[in-house]
Amino acid sequence: MKKYLIYPLFAAASFMMASCNEDFNENIAAPQQWEQEAAITLSGFSATGVTNLDLGSITTDSVNLCSLTTPTGIPEGAILENFRINLSQADAENTAVTISADSNGNVATKDLQAAIEAIYGKRPTLRSFNAEVLANMTINGQASLLSTTTTVTATPKAPFISTGYYLVGDMFKIDEANNGWNDVCMQPFSHSGKDVYEDPIFTIEFTTTGADQYWKIIPQINIDNNDFWANQPGVVGPAVDGESSLTGTLVNMLANAGKIEEEGMYRMTLNMMDYTYTLNKLAPEYYILGDSPFAWDVDTKKFMLYPQSPTVHSYTTKFTGNQKIINSNDMGTGNWNACYGTPNDGDTSLSAALKQNAGAIHVPEAGYYTLTLDFKGQSYTWTKCENQDPKTYQQISLVGAFNGWNAGDTQYDMTEIAPHNWFIGGVVLTAGELKFNADDAWTDSWGNPDANIGDKNYGKTIYNAGNMNVPAGTYDVFFNDITGEFVFQSK
Repeated sequence: MKKYLIYPLFAAASFMMASCNEDFNENIAAPQQWEQEAAITLSGFSATGVTNLDLGSITTDSVNLCSLTTPTGIPEGAILENFRINLSQADAENTAVTISADSNGNVATKDLQAAIEAIYGKRPTLRSFNAEVLANMTINGQASLLSTTTTVTATPKAPFISTGYYLVGDMFKIDEANNGWNDVCMQPFSHSGKDVYEDPIFTIEFTTTGADQYWKIIPQINIDNNDFWANQPGVVGPAVDGESSLTGTLVNMLANAGKIEEEGMYRMTLNMMDYTYTLNKLAPEYYILGDSPFAWDVDTKKFMLYPQSPTVHSYTTKFTGNQKIINSNDMGTGNWNACYGTPNDGDTSLSAALKQNAGAIHVPEAGYYTLTLDFKGQSYTWTKCENQDPKTYQQISLVGAFNGWNAGDTQYDMTEIAPHNWFIGGVVLTAGELKFNADDAWTDSWGNPDANIGDKNYGKTIYNAGNMNVPAGTYDVFFNDITGEFVFQSK
């Protein structure tokens, strides 16, 4: 290391420095403002860095990072102060992170944690550092910068995070042999694919069909080790068996099962950096965002997919370009990462994986297709329509008991928002029967005498079939004249 002498006062190498024993940050005045100085090295000023320091085992606010040795015999009135340590990645050119220290080489635990994360990241791996220890010596208002170097190895505090997680539970029962609690039934959480210590968020969407459904979480390491129920540590769940809270803390030591009390569609979000979970009950509503005929407006609730089941939804129209999908719960949040897409942006494959925070799905070629999305199986499929020139209509309307079956009178006229897809919002209906008809006539109509909107708000009509039943209420209504699909979304 280069040696620089700033002031004649320190020209004599015989100047020795007394050892300082003050408590951490105690009796140290506010840092003085010195011009940048070259460092000097004096005999006897040295540091020995700690090795194998694990911050995960530290419970105190401060920790010793290195042992400092200071010479004796400094002149009367000389003060040694403003200790700090520059940490940098060993064997690499990078900017050092400076943390305050006391004369014994102690630093604030939180400062050391932040420095390690800034240099290497949050993964709990033993890291090597170059450590430059600096201090200022002042006498009669003049100051000199002292320096010595050492090496340090330390591991940041962080919980264990597996590379992936799976949800098991009552809601995934297939049959008596596969009751939802084995590897055949487990469902994977979605993840961005980044380092799990930089992105510790995992999500999954699923549907429960009954009350009081129990669940646990299986980490990927259990699968890799062929020990599905390893539990010390291993399986993740709440500390209290039967915990029914929609938010809470997780453990991976002797974990218990959580419980979902109400049936419905849910999104579970894990933050494995702080071992917490959140369950959000979802509306079974998904909307398309995209190129014409759609719109890239995250608040546009017109292009609703037609449910085939609680977890499978589809849309049939003339597609031209890119699309993404969003759940109604995420609309209005401005969170584009919540949108569903494909891992490969602009993918034109006939089928591919479906993920959140992913790229746009691109139609294989412009034309009439059915886009089917399986939110449970996390996949999508394009099916090209056989008829690429379907019959067109000038108008589709709702006619029924609410208006005395007067087509063309007080009927509700719908708007074609995408080819062969019709929408009307906020219609007020009285209890009774109704149908869809075309162009103010009964030549083309759609109904289904087996459909009761009060029992299920989505389904398929039959061309020129009987009437449907609807309870009184206010609805957003969606209809596709190619497939006959409908949704009456209660407002």
